[in-house]
Amino acid sequence: MFTALIQIIKVNDARSGSKDGRAWEMQDAECLLLAEDGSPQQVGVLMLPKDLRNKTAPGTYTGSFALSAGLRDRRIEAILTGLTPLDIKAIRKTAPAAS
Repeated sequence: MFTALIQIIKVNDARSGSKDGRAWEMQDAECLLLAEDGSPQQVGVLMLPKDLRNKTAPGTYTGSFALSAGLRDRRIEAILTGLTPLDIKAIRKTAPAAS
């Protein structure tokens, strides 16, 4: 398991449907990946795991991740396993100054 600093800026509505007779539900969030000093590094979409759907709010978090192979293409990808709220102001105050 590994962690990353994440700022969720918008949680998208949950979506559901069925394919091949199997029901599915998903929810994702618009996010910033942050450097150790809290500065934005990349923008992307993060899939929320089932236990965090409809329970996650915008904010800054330490995200916990695990590796998993996709069901369709078997590509190994990081999947979110948990979110811990974080005070970004505290991170920015304690970050070492750039030289």
